Amino acid sequence: MVGMTSYPFYQADAFTRTPLAGNALAMFPDAQGLTDTTMQAIAREMNLSETTFVFPSEKATRRIRFFTPNAEIPLAGHPTIGTWWLLAELGHVELPDRGVERFTQETGAGVLPVDVHSEGGKPCQVVMVQAEPQFGLQVADPSELGLALGGQKDTVLRDPRPQVVSTGLPQLMIPIRSLAELELLPSGGAGGKLVDLLKQLGTDCAMCYTLETVDPKATAHCRMFAPGLGVPEDPATGSAAGALGSYLVRHDIVRPHDGVGTIAIEQGLEIGRPSRIHVQIAVGSGGEITEVRVGGEAVTVIHGEVRL
Repeated sequence: MVGMTSYPFYQADAFTRTPLAGNALAMFPDAQGLTDTTMQAIAREMNLSETTFVFPSEKATRRIRFFTPNAEIPLAGHPTIGTWWLLAELGHVELPDRGVERFTQETGAGVLPVDVHSEGGKPCQVVMVQAEPQFGLQVADPSELGLALGGQKDTVLRDPRPQVVSTGLPQLMIPIRSLAELELLPSGGAGGKLVDLLKQLGTDCAMCYTLETVDPKATAHCRMFAPGLGVPEDPATGSAAGALGSYLVRHDIVRPHDGVGTIAIEQGLEIGRPSRIHVQIAVGSGGEITEVRVGGEAVTVIHGEVRL
């Protein structure tokens, strides 16, 4: 139609190489001209956990903005992996035939590095460097939290205590008593009760985990609920994975080898979108966390355009 502007977009599944698994995102590689209101409306229309909009940047390789269906957030993990995979696959950034190329992204959490690994000039893995962890409020009595998750008063462990951790986005780390109990929790927990409790703690995200896993090669089995952001359950949460890795190292649950704690997270199984997230936590000689790295693969599944 006359006067309409087309904005190409791509949809990819991150933290998997299997189409229709992992965590889906939509990415607009050239978002210039879109207003905040329009970007939020597009994210609501896409109805995925996140949609990303790419802009030029004077500070970094690109500026990336992240929107859930309900709100803009400063940083997100799986959309970072998927966005940079797509930018590389589309040739919007150049890769060596083989090796690692470092790019930077300007985000609401600051300018952060992203490493794209390549084989034959094509991406084979994307690794994001997240902000150094900030450890926030702890939940002294987790019984109310267990009920808010749709479980029982003893669903959440007391040691280690549930705690808000941020590597760019504050999220509540929640140890669950068993894999069976974690699998039975309803997506989104108990709805409004969980939303209210999380807001009191300064977050919208509940990262539930157990060290019992389906795959013996995994370190933790996770489910992430963010009903206040319009995401009852996220299939793979890169930002929460970095925070969880930091939490596990901080509490001496995962011990570093040669200065690096390595965590493999399985997520999304309960909602039919299995995902695998790889986390590396670098630790200094004094035990302090010096770097948080989260990586994975992606696969492109949709190409289209939005006409406005």
